[in-house]
Amino acid sequence: MSGDRAAASRGTATNADVTRINRTAILDALAAGPLGRAELVAATGLASATVHRLCARMVDEGLLGVERDNGGIGRPTHRYRHLGEARTVVAVDVTSAVARGALIDLNGEIRHTDVRSLQDADGHLTASSRLEGVGMLAERLVGAAADLGSPAQGVGLSVPGVVGADGSVSDSVELEWNGLAARDLLQARTGLPVVVENDANAVTIGEWTRGAGQGTGDLAALVFGIGVGAGIVSGDRLVRGAGAAAGEIGYLITDPQAFAAPRAAGGDLETRVLSLGAARGEASTMAVLDDESAAGGERAERLLDHIAMSVAALSVILDCRVVILAGRLPRRTDLLVDGVTRRLDGRIPRPPALVVGALGEDAALVGIGQLIIDHVKGAVYLA
Repeated sequence: MSGDRAAASRGTATNADVTRINRTAILDALAAGPLGRAELVAATGLASATVHRLCARMVDEGLLGVERDNGGIGRPTHRYRHLGEARTVVAVDVTSAVARGALIDLNGEIRHTDVRSLQDADGHLTASSRLEGVGMLAERLVGAAADLGSPAQGVGLSVPGVVGADGSVSDSVELEWNGLAARDLLQARTGLPVVVENDANAVTIGEWTRGAGQGTGDLAALVFGIGVGAGIVSGDRLVRGAGAAAGEIGYLITDPQAFAAPRAAGGDLETRVLSLGAARGEASTMAVLDDESAAGGERAERLLDHIAMSVAALSVILDCRVVILAGRLPRRTDLLVDGVTRRLDGRIPRPPALVVGALGEDAALVGIGQLIIDHVKGAVYLA
């Protein structure tokens, strides 16, 4: 038995583990900007020889660049810079009829985008046509990454539905996926590690890390689409819950009459919100606010009541500092924010700051991109 395998069998760190940890420490230190060897030694606590050896290897691999400073007295100094653009991840956001994809480098910058319809050759939308369309888009993006000279390291998939710890997707009415092993199927197809996440959670991660939620570790995002969902960050961690269904706020019961009504396929809040838009066939329920809010229309007021109840529930239970409104929003977002704020003023102990998402339709892509970047970093650093 090799030394590494023997150590692993005893539950201790192998040489590979130590290398990964040390490389991670160096690259994390360089995230703030270029550093010289002495600065890296101070920042990481590693020996100078270790820093020199690992940095030289990462320069050869294309993960680090070298900047030479000839402006001082004596020998020029070398400063190392992390080349996050040298590797990418594939991010895919799936809706009922379309999948949007992007190549995102390890610095978090979007390098390339692509879109694919999920219809089959006959123009039908089915569970299998959606899965095939997602797979084809992911393969196309992996090929684009190779053409750009920044090979893809992993795939992130954002989907409407409950995502289990094993990457399976359930209760996705939009996609007709229930118990689908999405992660395993996509890994087998691309040969890359895959992370699958609920779309509301992906939006929340995107806004938290690069959008309207930066700077706080306690927030929620209320995401409007065909349905209503929420994502929760508490104590600087995404909250998934015991069954990975935290944030399914569409099932919030907003009226005692719901207990007497027949059990519907959807949740009480979601059913009531969607019915307000369906009454006049709007593509988005939020269009009600553009149509009626300025005049104080009845449907608009009822919609604002339901949204305010959602925000109140999130705020009272979680004591979050910020609630982000995202997804398919009305053109007049000021009417939405003002209407909800007015309803909550004085009715809950600490109303959160209510803000509109900053990333628009890219929020889920940015969020799932960040999750797969975090997932693959260890493997990239060890390569």
